[in-house]
Amino acid sequence: MTGSSPRPGEPVRLLLAPRAGRPPAVPLLAWLHRRPEFRAAVRDPAAGRGGRPGFSDAVIIAVVAQGLLPGLFNLLQSWVDQQRTEVSVRLQVGDAEVELQVNGRTDAGKLLEQATRALPRSGQDGDGRPA
Repeated sequence: MTGSSPRPGEPVRLLLAPRAGRPPAVPLLAWLHRRPEFRAAVRDPAAGRGGRPGFSDAVIIAVVAQGLLPGLFNLLQSWVDQQRTEVSVRLQVGDAEVELQVNGRTDAGKLLEQATRALPRSGQDGDGRPA
């Protein structure tokens, strides 16, 4: 296994960037914090650092176990559907990174499948070949 291959169970780092033309009825951070398993894992990077107003919904950082991705994607999709907006999601596992777009036509299951396909599996190098 190479240094850039994710280990089984290695946490996934996500950057969530909503693209709202108007302020959302429910901020994405508040929406995600409704579920206890995401309260500690999902945060506003500007909190406590005097970030500019509204920045909390410009970029949100999450570090979650890979097993929590289905729930996170379902929650994210329901927020996108309710707000009628889009979210750019950048996932990083180890040195591998992929960016996905979530909109009203995105299926949460397919989003997870797309993320899984795009990130290299454990025991393979960056080209998807066994290490």
